[in-house]
Amino acid sequence: MGDLHIVNIEKHYTYSHQKSESVFSLQPIQLTIHEGEFFSLLGPSGCGKTTLLKLVAGLLPADNGEIWIGDNNLTTVPSEARKFAMVFQQSLLFPHMTVEDNVAFGLKMQKVGKKIRLDQARNMLAHVGLAGYGSRFPNELSGGQQQRVALARALVANPHVLLMDEPFSALDPSLREEMRELLLQIQQQFRVTVLFVTHDREEAFYLSDRIGVISEGTLLQVGKAKDLYERPENAKVASFLGLKNIIEGKISGGRFYSIAYSGIEFSVNSTEVGPCFLILRPEVLQLATKNIHLASDAIQFTGKVDGLRFNHGFYSANIQVGNYLVDCAVSSQQADTIAVGDVVELFVNNEDLWFVKE
Repeated sequence: MGDLHIVNIEKHYTYSHQKSESVFSLQPIQLTIHEGEFFSLLGPSGCGKTTLLKLVAGLLPADNGEIWIGDNNLTTVPSEARKFAMVFQQSLLFPHMTVEDNVAFGLKMQKVGKKIRLDQARNMLAHVGLAGYGSRFPNELSGGQQQRVALARALVANPHVLLMDEPFSALDPSLREEMRELLLQIQQQFRVTVLFVTHDREEAFYLSDRIGVISEGTLLQVGKAKDLYERPENAKVASFLGLKNIIEGKISGGRFYSIAYSGIEFSVNSTEVGPCFLILRPEVLQLATKNIHLASDAIQFTGKVDGLRFNHGFYSANIQVGNYLVDCAVSSQQADTIAVGDVVELFVNNEDLWFVKE
């Protein structure tokens, strides 16, 4: 059908906040989501990602801008005629209908014959792992099973785009992981374009071909997960992606000087000058040991271990460097050699330094 084009779309509205009227503005969004792509909108609550999803779905009118799919302008097309499907945080199944009737409901609205629509519903239920569940009612299913039914209902009509608004956030962690795997399998099998809204960066990183980071109504950066993590374009993106080592400073005369915290100063291979933020990913900071050969331009720090915590197969060490607490990823073997209060040497290769202007 073609790529989904969001062309300078914007939306402004007032809402009540602490007994007063506030204004939210979704700034003009320019974005192309490729056909068959899994694209996630990642941002905190209230940042505008669900508003953008509803604009794409046609559930909200845009103040300005256009929505296209391929060569078709959908801006004024009613939501029910866009051939998009939407899955919400709650399954929103009809409680008085059986599972298979819920899945087939959209086909019924399209005047598809009963036998054909029920056959298609049962086939889609098999795809989501619920073969044999068609005669049950929603209240007989678990939360995860209800979301599987909602996914089957969305996919059975063969939508051009599948819109998903935090569909797994109400599930417990193990079910969330199970549903992520199922969604990836289904998306790859049907090659449907997915626009997925989430505030969970791990979820976005795991599922997405590309991610758009959105904050306070502004799309800050778009890219693959690895590129966003390793090369955030500003400190706000870095912070939302969980990078804690964001050091405000300046570059002058080929050296970096920290501003807010003393104790961090070194030469850099950079022609940039002026105020900036230094972003250090925790895995690029390494403990200096006798067995490690340091590059000639490696930056070394001396610090004291302030904390050591196990975290998903590695340890997160908090190292006090001057007045700044640095987050450093260390292996289990390295963690066995240090303790809180130890003075340690850290180094980072010059090529792993990342500076942004804001």
